[in-house]
Amino acid sequence: MKRKLFLILFFIVIFSPRPALSSINVAAHNFAKMKLALVVIGNDSILSECAEILKKDFSFSEQFDVSIESSLSLPSKKMFDTWRKQGMLLVVFLNESKNKDGFEWRIYDTNKMTMLKGKKYKKRGELLRGWAHNIADMIWPELMGQESCFSTKIAYSKEIKSEGKRNRLHIYIADYDGRNEEPLVSTPTINVAPRWNADLNNPLVFYSESSKANISLRVVDMKGRRKTASNFDGLNMLPSFSKGGKKVVYCMSHGGGHCNLYSYEKGQLQQLTCNLGNNISPTASGDGEVVYFCSDYKNGVPLIYRYNCVHGAIEQLTDRGPCFSPSYCEKTQKLAYVKRVGGVMQICIFNVKTEEHQQFTFDKNFHKEECVWSPCGNYLLFCITNQNSSRLVMEHVNTRKRRFLTSSAQQCSYPSWSPIYNEFPAIWAKKST
Repeated sequence: MKRKLFLILFFIVIFSPRPALSSINVAAHNFAKMKLALVVIGNDSILSECAEILKKDFSFSEQFDVSIESSLSLPSKKMFDTWRKQGMLLVVFLNESKNKDGFEWRIYDTNKMTMLKGKKYKKRGELLRGWAHNIADMIWPELMGQESCFSTKIAYSKEIKSEGKRNRLHIYIADYDGRNEEPLVSTPTINVAPRWNADLNNPLVFYSESSKANISLRVVDMKGRRKTASNFDGLNMLPSFSKGGKKVVYCMSHGGGHCNLYSYEKGQLQQLTCNLGNNISPTASGDGEVVYFCSDYKNGVPLIYRYNCVHGAIEQLTDRGPCFSPSYCEKTQKLAYVKRVGGVMQICIFNVKTEEHQQFTFDKNFHKEECVWSPCGNYLLFCITNQNSSRLVMEHVNTRKRRFLTSSAQQCSYPSWSPIYNEFPAIWAKKST
C-alpha cells in the first residue's frame, strides 16, 4: 500500500467585458504606455500610501505610465491644460471621505474637464494595501473595459531547507504580484497543493499534508487555525469548488490504491469516477455540473477528460499526451493544461465554446507545470522548472508579458490563485502595509 501511495504522489507532483470610459481609448498602441495622473487631494499620509500602491497596481501591466501629484483642492483649469499638454487624456482624483471610513475617487477627461466616473469606497478589513487594491479593482474596469485581480492572493508550496534534516514543504501566500510573501503553514511535515476556497466571506486554504499513515486534506484559515477536511486511507488532495463553494470535487484513493474523483455537497460524499486508473487534478465549472480532470485510465497515458455530473458521462478532450494540470476559467470559458510537445512540457488552452485547442507557450528551455488562471482571466500562473529550480511565473494572455514571482534560488510549486474575497485576505499577525 505504501508503494502504491508513493507512486500516486510521484505522478501528481512530477507531472502533474464591458466598454471603457466614454469614447476615450485607453488601450496602449504599439506598446506605448498611456500617461495617467493620480492626484491626491489633501495631505493625509494614509492617502499618500494608498496612492503609491495604486500606482504600482496600474503600472503592473506596463500599459500605464503613472505619476502621482498632490493638491489641497480640486485642480484649476491651468492644471488641466498642463496635463493635457503632457499627453494625459485622463486624471484620477483620490481623497478621503469626510467621516474617514473610506475614500472617494473620480476620473476626469482633461479635454472637457468633466468627470466621467466617480464612486465611494468604504474600507474593508484592516490592511491599508487591501484598501488600495480594492480601489484599483474598482477603477481598472472603467479605464480598460475589463476586470482585474489586484485584490487577490496566490498560495503555493515552498521548499524549506534544513541543515541535517530532510527538506520540508511549507504553504506560503503572497499578493497577486508575489509581494508580501508570508508563511501560512509551517509545520515540520510535507505540505503540498494548496487550493483557495470559493466562499467570498471566509477565505480558506485547503492543502494536503503527508504523514506515515496517509496524505490527508487539511484546511487553514487566515488566523493559522488548521483542521482536517478529509482523512480517508491513502490520498486526499486537490479540491475544486463551484461558484460560492457549495459543491466540492477532489481526488482520493480511499485506500484502494487507485485515485478517483469524489464530490461533496450538503454533507453527502459521492464517487464520480470508478476505474483502475489515476484520476487527479479536478477543476469544476462555476455551476459545478462539469468537471475537467487528468486521468491515465484508458491506456496508462495521462490525458484530459471532461465529466458531466448531470449525465455521468466522461468525454476525452486530448488525444495525445501526456497532459496534466487542467485549470478552468469561468470568466473566459477556457481550459488551460500542460502537455508534452517535442519533449518539453508546454501550456495549451482549450476553448470550451469552439472546442479548439491552441498551444500557448513555445520556449524550449524550461518545462511548464501546474498552470492556473487568474479569476479575471487575463493571466496564467504556472511553474517554470529545470534541474535546479522551480519558479512561479505569471504571463498575460494577450500581451504575453511574463513575470517571475519567485527567485531561482527557491523551489516553489503548486500555485493557486484566490478569488476576490469580500475582505482582502491577510494573516492576522501581519497588520503592516
